[in-house]
Amino acid sequence: MSIELVRLDDRLVHGQVVAGWVRTLYSTSIVVVDDEVAGDPFQESLMRMAVPEGIEVEVFPVDKCNGLYRQLEESPRRAIVLFSRVIDLFGLFSRNEFPVHVLNIGGISFSEGREQLAESLFLSEAEIQMLADMANAGVEVELQPTPFDRVLDFHELLKIRDARRLAEG
Repeated sequence: MSIELVRLDDRLVHGQVVAGWVRTLYSTSIVVVDDEVAGDPFQESLMRMAVPEGIEVEVFPVDKCNGLYRQLEESPRRAIVLFSRVIDLFGLFSRNEFPVHVLNIGGISFSEGREQLAESLFLSEAEIQMLADMANAGVEVELQPTPFDRVLDFHELLKIRDARRLAEG
């Protein structure tokens, strides 16, 4: 399999990805799926500068990803695929354009309307539902910021959240 990791992290290319995941998985390629980065040559060049020499970086807007999964699967490269937004990944997944089997969540930052599910994970109700739908469709959705952290299953996160809500009354 040429897709080594599909990751949801709004920071995209950063230290945890480069120092942790790329090295641990012996990745040769990072694929960023993000409309904002795809539309900003400066951001794209910053991402390219953040990775070690020899690691290829490709950036795609979301609407240009039909066929990307198959292309990556058939490639000899060892790719890490990064998404910054739940809705982008969910849209591709629900249209069968990106049939992910395991989803790693690194972190999503706080913004208005999001609740904290873990130290580095803030999601809105809509985002929680999208990830739950993916998990219920058979995707292993797991929170693991670095390859050295303990894996926490998304359903476990929801159980912890529900228990916290019950305790709060």
